[in-house]
Amino acid sequence: MFSRLSTRHSTTSRLARRFATATTTTAHTASPAWRNPSSASEFTVTDTHGFLPSRDPLAVLPSYFDKLTDLLSSMPMSLPDGTSGLLHSGRLGEHIEQHLPLYDVDFIFDQRILMALHRDYSMLASAYLLEPCDIQFRLARTYGLARRVLPANIARPLALVSARLGGSPFLEHSAFTLYNYRRVDPQGGLTADNLVPIRGFSGCPAERSYVAAHVSAAQHSAQMVRASLEMLRAVEQDERAGFTQALLQYAAAMRQANRVLSEVRAPGEYASFRTFLGGSRHQPMFPAGVLYEGIEGMGYQRFLGVAQSSSPVASLSTHLFQLASLSPQGSLPCRPGVDALRPENIRGFLNHINCEAARHPIQSYALRDAHSAAAYLAAIDQVLAYRFRQWANLRDSLPVHAERNHPRFREYFDVQTRHIRDIAQLAIRTHANIDGELLNSESRAGAEDAAYRAEGIRRSLERLLDDQEAKPLPVSMIAY
Repeated sequence: MFSRLSTRHSTTSRLARRFATATTTTAHTASPAWRNPSSASEFTVTDTHGFLPSRDPLAVLPSYFDKLTDLLSSMPMSLPDGTSGLLHSGRLGEHIEQHLPLYDVDFIFDQRILMALHRDYSMLASAYLLEPCDIQFRLARTYGLARRVLPANIARPLALVSARLGGSPFLEHSAFTLYNYRRVDPQGGLTADNLVPIRGFSGCPAERSYVAAHVSAAQHSAQMVRASLEMLRAVEQDERAGFTQALLQYAAAMRQANRVLSEVRAPGEYASFRTFLGGSRHQPMFPAGVLYEGIEGMGYQRFLGVAQSSSPVASLSTHLFQLASLSPQGSLPCRPGVDALRPENIRGFLNHINCEAARHPIQSYALRDAHSAAAYLAAIDQVLAYRFRQWANLRDSLPVHAERNHPRFREYFDVQTRHIRDIAQLAIRTHANIDGELLNSESRAGAEDAAYRAEGIRRSLERLLDDQEAKPLPVSMIAY
């Protein structure tokens, strides 16, 4: 059975070439109008569904993959019937090595099945590689070393599927969240209480709320996509009214996303599944990266993992408002390797926005008019709230306390802290450049409130950078 389902040996060299081609990013000048590079993809970035897939994710694989499905169903630490799964007992690795067939996926071209297979194989890969780290963390609150070789029965199908999708063979944000949900009521909306994950690592309420919150918040990305394209077009054509309105629409969409992320909470530890979101790049668990068994010429691979600030919403704001320039050391949404892991069309859209924003800077255009500047401040205020919430959750998550004295983490955390502080300072400077006398009372009060919030965040982060000691953060600012 195993040999019958094995991928043909002649595929391996071809696969390595496909993978290398698919993951190579080339710079190009963006066209004024956005068009998805791949119209057939499940992720087509439009102003109707934003960063969400055009159809709900495929929840059930074809029967050909029944053994893969059975393994994924028994993988989570806590199963729906209350029993413990393979990760809880540390038996996932041996089950994969002994019972998972090496499926032949070379004949699959259907985009929906490919996306589902990428989600399933990439989650299985993370679970297999990081299972020893999770066991070590539960025992001693340290991570130890991950497995360094991904077996061929995961590596070869995952790499081929990823190359066919134009992506990378590693778990990324969209696979874990935006293509990992199903509706409890198929006719219901994308509200958090109507969403459950298709696959999971821990199966705990915190993991379910994490996925549900990110999907529910991402439904507002459609308005962000529409507004970002409109404001860039308005700058290019010098349409002041349209530009200001687009900024206000972007701020309103961000406010809705922030509301969802603030309200959706659940009992349970983020730490129960955070281990499996780790990357193989710049991580002590993977000193040499990951070797993909059975793929000639691929060598050891290093990828960034899934972080809360690797959401495409965070990247869009960073590119649109050119926020990476605030912090030369870099911010997580724009670190090399983060955007490279995204689905092809999302990656292309973010590159398009980055190129267009460099040609038509939004900040300088906004500050020429008091009303535009107030709208710009409203948008930056919501971006700051979004990023500060992510930062606060990172800082107060349980694993952070175990890692806090690690030099690499300290450096990474300080870079993040300085970047959020710099966004706060941008908001303060923007308010200082607005002639409040030209605004109505409502707009003036809104600008003052945004500056007040930014000043509070700036002071808190400055104190933290000065004393390096952990201080309690406002609970209202901490969410997924």
